[in-house]
Amino acid sequence: MNNDIAATKSKELIDEIGEFYEGSDWLVIKKYILKYLNPNYRRRFSTRDEKTKKHIINDFENDLINYYENQFGTRLELDETKKL
Repeated sequence: MNNDIAATKSKELIDEIGEFYEGSDWLVIKKYILKYLNPNYRRRFSTRDEKTKKHIINDFENDLINYYENQFGTRLELDETKKL
């Protein structure tokens, strides 16, 4: 049940920022979601690698990226220099 709530709340936040954001950087959207999402739901998101500080995209985040693309027609991407 918490997983459904996390997805629903995340999608609501995507709808809020998607109306104004014109870029395609996943990290901008992710930071916005994490800033306003209840801490109990944040564990669904990936964390950076401890040593390299590089990012990965997990299945939950991939679903959110697909949702954003369906809603706003823009595919969010992770900058290659920040990708693990």
